[in-house]
Amino acid sequence: MQSAKSAGRIIGLALLVQLLLALPVYFVWMRPVTGSGFLANAAGSAAQVRVALLLTFVLGAMTFTAAIAALPVFRRYSERLAFAYLALSVVGLATLAMESIAMRNMLSLSLEYAKAGAANELLQTLGGLARSTAVAAHHTNLMVAHGTVLLLYVILYRFALVPRALAACGMAASLLSTTVVTMPLLGYRLVFALVTPAALTNLALMLWLIVRGLAERQHLPDRDSIAQSGSR
Repeated sequence: MQSAKSAGRIIGLALLVQLLLALPVYFVWMRPVTGSGFLANAAGSAAQVRVALLLTFVLGAMTFTAAIAALPVFRRYSERLAFAYLALSVVGLATLAMESIAMRNMLSLSLEYAKAGAANELLQTLGGLARSTAVAAHHTNLMVAHGTVLLLYVILYRFALVPRALAACGMAASLLSTTVVTMPLLGYRLVFALVTPAALTNLALMLWLIVRGLAERQHLPDRDSIAQSGSR
């Protein structure tokens, strides 16, 4: 059976790879299609954008890798929470695919816009619709991603698998960040500074897990099973 320490280190490494890759993918390589004036700019960086879109699936795979590594450890304490964390990572892959398709449609419109004799007025109208769809898909994906991290902190706090002070800070910061990234779906502006506490706390968690792993605790009976037995 995989030890809690080794599982924790896999989780920490997977999340760290995700963080380090997400920064250039979203803030550099995807910029031609996510920035203003994408119709005129994205076509010139089509190959770069396509590679970035493929790399987004590596980002999703890291969350899934963390959930798979955590599953045997989390199941010792709660079957429901363990599988809920795994299920959210799968939902995240679906929302990521939705976002990638929306971004790919924006790139396709830019490539069409770059052709001589293109119906620019029509493409500008379609571009506005495509951008709105992509923004909604992006924030839906962010909502699921931040919610998944929030659940991870809940599990870590409840069963004291990392220092509870760290897990408590992570819960508070992730609850805030989940709310913040969801607000654009309701028509409000994203306040990026409010996501910073979650980023810092997540980095601290990754480093802790890589160095220390998850706490090795005495095997406990599954609490979900105990609760079900007690209700009979």
